Amino acid sequence: MKRTIGSVLLAVVLLASLGGVAFGPVAGQAGGNETTANCTYPIEVTDANGATVTIKEEPERVVTLAPSASQVMWEIGAQEKVVGMPVNPYTSYLDGSAQKQNVVGQEGQPQTETIIGLKPDLVLAPNIVSEDAVAQLRNAGLTVYRFDQAASISDVVEKTRLTGRLVGEYDTAREISARTEATLRAYRNATSGAERPTVLYAMGGGYTAGPQTFIGDVIDAAGGENVAAAANISEYGIISNEIVVQQDPDWIVVPEGRSVPSGPDINGTTAIQEEQVLFVDNNFISQPGPRVTQPLETMAEAFHPDGTAAISVDPASVSTPTCEADAVTPTATETATATETSDVDGTVTLKSNQTMGTTTDTTTTSGPGFGVIASIVALLGAGTAARRR
Repeated sequence: MKRTIGSVLLAVVLLASLGGVAFGPVAGQAGGNETTANCTYPIEVTDANGATVTIKEEPERVVTLAPSASQVMWEIGAQEKVVGMPVNPYTSYLDGSAQKQNVVGQEGQPQTETIIGLKPDLVLAPNIVSEDAVAQLRNAGLTVYRFDQAASISDVVEKTRLTGRLVGEYDTAREISARTEATLRAYRNATSGAERPTVLYAMGGGYTAGPQTFIGDVIDAAGGENVAAAANISEYGIISNEIVVQQDPDWIVVPEGRSVPSGPDINGTTAIQEEQVLFVDNNFISQPGPRVTQPLETMAEAFHPDGTAAISVDPASVSTPTCEADAVTPTATETATATETSDVDGTVTLKSNQTMGTTTDTTTTSGPGFGVIASIVALLGAGTAARRR
């Protein structure tokens, strides 16, 4: 029992300290003038810790330290490059994952010796991995990119493109991110003018996800009004039954495998009385990866069945940067700004030297990543949120 309480307290501290980050436009996106992405090696990238990470050539052996990082690798068709990853129930939906080398322990932290033994060209680390663990891997000579927290679906789009860029699968990553962005746009547009039902996201143990979280953004995009805001919960926290009853949610959304809130007061809410309890895939809603569009669609179609009946998703309508050898070079001012703010807003500076000549081409792109989108209840029932991310 003491161990469980300690784990919960640790998660609360992590969730409180690792907030969402706002990111600037990627080359080629609305808001920027660039239309291409530099897809040559070597590159230098600045990660979430402000560390400069050099990738000399296209990685052939990649280790992912979170289920969401693994999900992205599978979605962009780079699963054959993955030599190590979390192998547990949270990645079992990825075909072939059971044949990979498990690289995390019971508490979700990296097994350093195992990872070093795999001799990876690149390690993709979520921000829930301790800085000490990242330092140990780097001190052993490994190339580690540490991602920042993804607090929105738009961050997932950015993360997908960046991952593809890092591992040499940019073209496919571009297609997947365009599909994710087009789906997000379609459902936001379809539900934007409709009356928004109130929604309680029930993680278990009284915990809920606020509007400034990845899960909260899914609720918003689906056309729901998150009741956590009424409790002044912006990220993750416990919402009292009193506030739930006061807000009288129209819907209660529950990750599959979790219990539906109950009790004399809760049972009187509209959601329970009208049997408007919606179950969503536990992994897809809590892992910030491209498959989040599935719970988004599930919620939107439940909240707004008429408005979403004729939705059409057109990835071609999304403008994304193409992959070319030479990228548009920002001005000196733009480059300096990106470098100075890299450890604050997640901006990543990508650099590549031409094989012939002395010119250095530079582009800037955002770098959100595999953040603490964890279900606190995972700590209560299954050990630690790190296993999920």
